[in-house]
Amino acid sequence: MLKDMAESYRLAARKFPNLIFDQHMLKEGLYLRLRVDKSWEEQSEAFEDNHLIIQPKEEQHPENVDLYDWFTRRDYYSSLVAMNKPVDSKKQIHSNNPFTFYVKREVFLGEKPGKFSMQENVTRFLNMTYPDEVERKWKVLLPAGKVKNTQVIETFFMQTEYTDALHYLASDFRQKWMERITHWYANNLNALTDFLRQIPFKKYVKLYFTTDFPTSSDQLPCEQVYAYEYTLYTIPKIFNSNDYNQMIEGTIVGLPSFNISMNSKKPFLEHRTMRVQVPIRVSLEKAMLIKQTAEWLMSKPKYTTNKFAYTSDFTFEQSIEPEGTFHIFVDGKDNEVVSFENVPFPSEFNLFIYQKNILHLRDHEGNLKPDKELKSTEEVQKAISSSFFRGRMSGQFLYDEPKARSKDFTSVMVALFMQSKQAFHDWLFKGTAISLRPLFSRLTLRLLEEQLLYVEPAQQSQNKKVLDLRWLADAFNLRLCIADYLNKEGSRTMTNRITEVMTSLKQKFSQDGMSVCGNDDEFYFLTGQLAFYLKSQSETQNKTGDLLSPFLVAKRSEQLKKKLEDAYILHKHKIKLNHAKFNKAFSNIFGYKPDGHELTGDAREMFLAGLFADNWFYEKPEKKKNDDKGADYSD
Repeated sequence: MLKDMAESYRLAARKFPNLIFDQHMLKEGLYLRLRVDKSWEEQSEAFEDNHLIIQPKEEQHPENVDLYDWFTRRDYYSSLVAMNKPVDSKKQIHSNNPFTFYVKREVFLGEKPGKFSMQENVTRFLNMTYPDEVERKWKVLLPAGKVKNTQVIETFFMQTEYTDALHYLASDFRQKWMERITHWYANNLNALTDFLRQIPFKKYVKLYFTTDFPTSSDQLPCEQVYAYEYTLYTIPKIFNSNDYNQMIEGTIVGLPSFNISMNSKKPFLEHRTMRVQVPIRVSLEKAMLIKQTAEWLMSKPKYTTNKFAYTSDFTFEQSIEPEGTFHIFVDGKDNEVVSFENVPFPSEFNLFIYQKNILHLRDHEGNLKPDKELKSTEEVQKAISSSFFRGRMSGQFLYDEPKARSKDFTSVMVALFMQSKQAFHDWLFKGTAISLRPLFSRLTLRLLEEQLLYVEPAQQSQNKKVLDLRWLADAFNLRLCIADYLNKEGSRTMTNRITEVMTSLKQKFSQDGMSVCGNDDEFYFLTGQLAFYLKSQSETQNKTGDLLSPFLVAKRSEQLKKKLEDAYILHKHKIKLNHAKFNKAFSNIFGYKPDGHELTGDAREMFLAGLFADNWFYEKPEKKKNDDKGADYSD
């Protein structure tokens, strides 16, 4: 994955040379700039101008921006590739060159008992940075047996951009500075330690020697020195393991060390039955680029899916259309890439859904609700989350595992969430509905039924004696609109069928004659209307969707008719004998025999549409009166 992104990062580095430093964050601790030409007693007077105390990430607001930038650049150059690739074999000093010392506070100040004194740690560390030790590490880049002699490696490096760093390694300049640094610590370490004990800080002590000061006659700028030291340390450590390195066509190739593990304890990726032992090998230059790409990527927000266009993230030419995007999720705890996808769609897209009032729903005052527009992907996600998942599908939900909660989010809803979250994520974050389209209608219908039977919203109607399903009716209406959006082929949708049924039934109710049900769609829709009307007559103190459970457990049309008959017998004392519209509909239901006897699929969906739609069976007296749904109705 990082190999794929490396070229995009290369473009970034060309346009923004400071990109790698801009993303680098200083760790918590005390940072101190030192000079070798002065004792600590002489430098302590300028302590305020040469130190920073870095707080945790969220609290980093340095007053001295220039000093912060000075430390940031040198801290990047001096950091270890990984904690398992230190210069100090005892892992007490965590920097990579003789100009810097990174030590944990308790070790530096002697607050934690250890086998070695701080002076012993310093001496051991400096010994590991002498030219012969560094050269030895460079020479083992190719394992014994894979190269005839070390001259091959030396010849290779003399033809690369790293030759300057190797010349610097053997220079008198570096030798002189190492001697001066060694002498400085021998004479000033104790005084510095005593001084820092008085300073309140946590985590690390980080010391940096500068080569830029008025009395210095050296030619190399300080930052160039640190850059050379970075190269000298990093090159031998850049590959996962030098055991897999090879010289191919005059170039060293090996296994990159970021987000891949093939050590002796975790040989999971080794190709044991193939001549190619490792899954990937890259050149030395590409490995360095992958390292920087990984560091840049780890600076991005954690626990979220970051999108990166192949090239457009680092270009400003509007004429360039991205060929696709990388979708990467970084775990903030272990700082590792959890998932990676190469998505062949643009990184930027926007969903727009016209939310028509298909079911003719009314507000609390009895007025028809106006059509709405969901103008952005964020609005669409928010509507889906609140309507179908009780707010659980918010933010970056792909790795969420919500818990069941009684009367709010059932275990069935949890299971449906887990089954569908990848499909919803594909649509909302990648712009493709391929995986969502075939399951959306069935899934959301099941979610609505589950909420109808087992969920009791905290903010229902103020009158608990009212069977109020407006919140589910809105969700069903949204479901129809999204289904229309997902099915753009122009075929006859459920919305078309519901609209035709509602228009046809209203016309038949307004005309003389007894015939009402002309097809199965009209039968099941009208059954839903009657079911809601009858159960809304219940005199129970707390009316919930559970009142309608007898209808939802019915499997066949005959059972549905029987449930209607039972409901009528139970509540007939509440229905007027001269309710012409109800009598006409009820008799037609029992006189019609549907072709499809199973209450599944489209039949069940049409029944629920009738259940949630504006109900036609409430009589409206001369003075307007709000019905159980908060709306006015008449014959």
